[in-house]
Amino acid sequence: MNLAAPAIAQAVSDLPKDPRSGQAWNPEPVAGNYNECAQLSAVIIKANTNAANPNTRAVMFHLGKYIPTGVPDTYGFNGVDTTQSTGDTVALAYLNGLGMQSVVKFRWNGNGVELIGNG
Repeated sequence: MNLAAPAIAQAVSDLPKDPRSGQAWNPEPVAGNYNECAQLSAVIIKANTNAANPNTRAVMFHLGKYIPTGVPDTYGFNGVDTTQSTGDTVALAYLNGLGMQSVVKFRWNGNGVELIGNG
């Protein structure tokens, strides 16, 4: 796991600006399990803003390469649950409407990323 990998900063620089703040994304991940040997890995980034609660989103990678299209909406995730993540599955954490931590899993299906539900 290398959260300082150049591929992360490159992918973040290619993202469209945060829709809420209009700002770019901070290339330093808040969390993640980036691994260039994994079928699927992810990092969590936040908008480069001084707002109290900046938008966050997950950026996904296949074998260390950024997946630019075909990924379900990944806004609002704030962590990676490494205990539920595997080589081809990433479990992303978020705060649900009750303020409790919840997990949604995404899996590399051989051609792209699919949502496989709550953990």
